[in-house]
Amino acid sequence: MVASPPSSTTGSLPPSIEPLWCTIATVMATKAVSETTSVDIEAAAVELARGAGSLLAGHFGRALTVEYKDKAQQDPVTAADKETQAYLEEQIRRRFPDHGILGEEDDASADGERTAADFLWVLDPLDGTTNFMNGLPVYASSIGVLHRGRPLAGAVYVPWPSASSSGVVVHCRVGGGSFADGEPVSVYQTEKPRGDRLIGLPGSFGASTQVGKGLKGQPLGQLRVTGSIAYELAMTALGVMQFAVIGAPRMWDMLGGAVAVQEAGGTVMTRLSGRKQWHPLDSLVPTWDERPPTMAELRKWVAPLVAANPTLAPLIAHNLHNRRRPFRRMYRGVKKALSASK
Repeated sequence: MVASPPSSTTGSLPPSIEPLWCTIATVMATKAVSETTSVDIEAAAVELARGAGSLLAGHFGRALTVEYKDKAQQDPVTAADKETQAYLEEQIRRRFPDHGILGEEDDASADGERTAADFLWVLDPLDGTTNFMNGLPVYASSIGVLHRGRPLAGAVYVPWPSASSSGVVVHCRVGGGSFADGEPVSVYQTEKPRGDRLIGLPGSFGASTQVGKGLKGQPLGQLRVTGSIAYELAMTALGVMQFAVIGAPRMWDMLGGAVAVQEAGGTVMTRLSGRKQWHPLDSLVPTWDERPPTMAELRKWVAPLVAANPTLAPLIAHNLHNRRRPFRRMYRGVKKALSASK
């Protein structure tokens, strides 16, 4: 059992202490996993991510078979996605037969009521498919590993021009630091957003979000909308982006990159379902110990994220507010008035 955080007179931790405590709690929780096991899992994740990157590089720039998951044809899946996931799943099952796998391209109808395994590999074989199929080398292959709902390790392949091969693997395990092909990396350090540094925001950010008084009147940074959540989180871990705001990622989009940010000295703020306040990411499924989730439930997991250094992440998160929609408010007012007149 993980110790409860010390309480303050206000009943919650000071903002400066809360990210630190969540990091300590995560490390304590993963103590149940031996160091040898963690090292082996990270090493395997790195090897598999590199293999996935090689497969994707072989497909890049060539004709691809494309299918769509939606009628609007905005959510594509290519032969490269499927081949890469098949490779990852085959390797994981061979090396870790008792571990579970949750992949974006899985057949969701096969999930049923199957309970998730304690060790769960969460895969996005190709995040940024639309970029990939259009010849834009901004994509990622993401591997994240959970142990009973808590991040344990991650490896994210991204194309990188200075790498000896076609790309670089950003990898980590909890308590072991974050690396890019073996070289230590760290998040960008700044107390406030810098106007000359890169930031990642959702394409809908301006229409759906307004900033609070803690950020008003100052530049947030140079906006980049990359089309790949895993890529943006990897860039944040590398210090290329000073922060990234992710609107509604699925578990496979964010896990590998999120733990890489945390191990690069950063903080990932989130707001899990049922919680109104932003808080540092610890367990993705806090109720796992009481009732392990089904695979179908994990496939529905979604939560917003803010990733940055431990000072900047809470500042950004606590100053993001949903923009009020006047038409929706007007509609509710009219509906209320009509109900009252009956």
